[in-house]
Amino acid sequence: MSELIEINIINSTVVFFAAIIPIYLSTQLNGKLRILTILLALFAIVHATYHVMEVFEYEEISETFIEPLSVIVLIIFGLAYLRILKVRRIHA
Repeated sequence: MSELIEINIINSTVVFFAAIIPIYLSTQLNGKLRILTILLALFAIVHATYHVMEVFEYEEISETFIEPLSVIVLIIFGLAYLRILKVRRIHA
């Protein structure tokens, strides 16, 4: 097994396990924090899927579809966070 495949297996496993925390938090939180944790979990799952696809050598799909999708989810997370900060500053 090549080093790159081993690294992708480790990365996908770690990121999937890291997604458990925001998934659990999203079940416990309400409102805007819940939205942020769902977006964070979604990013982690999509990013881990990218690594899984790399392991199974679906590089075309992973690089043309899943990688940009994870970037889009991360940007949406950042925009949601900035919007929440802006609303909090207005009401503070």
